[in-house]
Amino acid sequence: MQGLKKQENEKFNKFWEIVQNEAERNEARFFLDCGEGREFSTDTMEGEDLSGWLIPNKEAEEFEKLWKAGEDIKRFSEFICFAEWEKMGENIVVEFVRY
Repeated sequence: MQGLKKQENEKFNKFWEIVQNEAERNEARFFLDCGEGREFSTDTMEGEDLSGWLIPNKEAEEFEKLWKAGEDIKRFSEFICFAEWEKMGENIVVEFVRY
């Protein structure tokens, strides 16, 4: 899956779909750096707050090549953010936040 460097389990992949759908609403793709805790788990989904890069679609292909190759991505620092989840009713929603 785009934005992940390794294979994840099916329950996390359902959460990842929510993350990437929200990224798409921002005309971007989210690339995962690491989990930040505040985990949740349901019968069908699991996840946690995440940190990474919210890269505009027009720059995503270039970023992904550098990111996967382990090359210098410092020029993309302005796109570092957190993907924070919340439960709203029965749904999990994600918001991208920069601190």
